[in-house]
Amino acid sequence: MEKYMRDRLSIKQGKFQLSTRAKITLFAALVAVLPTSGFCTASLILSLNYVATTADISHPTSIPWLTDKSQCQRTHRIWRDNKCWDYEHNPMF
Repeated sequence: MEKYMRDRLSIKQGKFQLSTRAKITLFAALVAVLPTSGFCTASLILSLNYVATTADISHPTSIPWLTDKSQCQRTHRIWRDNKCWDYEHNPMF
């Protein structure tokens, strides 16, 4: 009868009781992981925002394979200083 009561008590309390040391370790790991993942998420969002804003800025560049004025104007670019300039060049290209 006594064995039956002990078995019943252990089932009621649960088989997987964590010690205080394990609880502290688990809490410390959680405290370390949450800010780290939050920082990584914030960094990703900010970097995506930076890429989106820099993609809108144009950087003029000369097009070396267009060597005369008519070819340049045909592609809707600007001929200046004997070079064909593209003012809509995107550095993300």
